Amino acid sequence: MINISNCTSKDNPGWLDVQPVRPAATTGAPARTAPRRRPGTRLTHIVLMGAAVLLSWLAAVPRRLGDRLFAMNDTEAYWRGWQITAVHGGLGRRYRDLRFDTLAECAPCRGAGVTGDAPCVPCLGTGRVTIGEVS
Repeated sequence: MINISNCTSKDNPGWLDVQPVRPAATTGAPARTAPRRRPGTRLTHIVLMGAAVLLSWLAAVPRRLGDRLFAMNDTEAYWRGWQITAVHGGLGRRYRDLRFDTLAECAPCRGAGVTGDAPCVPCLGTGRVTIGEVS
């Protein structure tokens, strides 16, 4: 005979005789409880995340378009060692040769290129001198 119900509670653990200890109530601030979730908050969160992804993708469209439009110019500027700056949200480019940083006004002629009636010798009549070389 198979006994499927244990009426006598044989081999079953008994109930706890002691109640669990509850923390003492503190005076002042109320006890913090977990925030309740409103119905539909998960769906709202998913929709907001999808909207954020879509907006970030749309915001990158002008930059990607500019990268494609100026790919050949950027390649040449990189080859020449120029500084490339994306402007107007990626739809424009500004190129600058770093050798312009090495130019300064000629001190003897004060940038005029002439001293008296003769061309300035240190700057060869250009009014600019090179401070140092850029590698």
